[in-house]
Amino acid sequence: MFLRFLLVGGSGFVIDVGLTYLLISLGVAPWLARPPAIASAAVFTWLANRQFTYQVRSQKSTQEAARYALVATLMAALNYAVYLVLLGLSVAPVLAVTLATAIQTVASFFAYRRFVFHLPR
Repeated sequence: MFLRFLLVGGSGFVIDVGLTYLLISLGVAPWLARPPAIASAAVFTWLANRQFTYQVRSQKSTQEAARYALVATLMAALNYAVYLVLLGLSVAPVLAVTLATAIQTVASFFAYRRFVFHLPR
């Protein structure tokens, strides 16, 4: 299951870093390029994790979407905070995205499993 999570997360990462890089190359400030990239990746990963990683068979519900949004927001805040700290340390934006995402990955896996899709440990 964790390998599927990594595949989905890797795809979400490509969306995140690709959109961040695209927006920066279009002249958007690095700190402002990140929120739409994070949001796009979050929508993709919710749907992919639901179907592929955790293989949830019940219908999507607004409660599940709300729980996912809450956990995704908390994880995105962690990711974004690490990203900003790394930018402050003069780390290149793409490397900062990579490192911030790596830090967030394990916490996300367990949070989604436990609080969003309610799977046993």
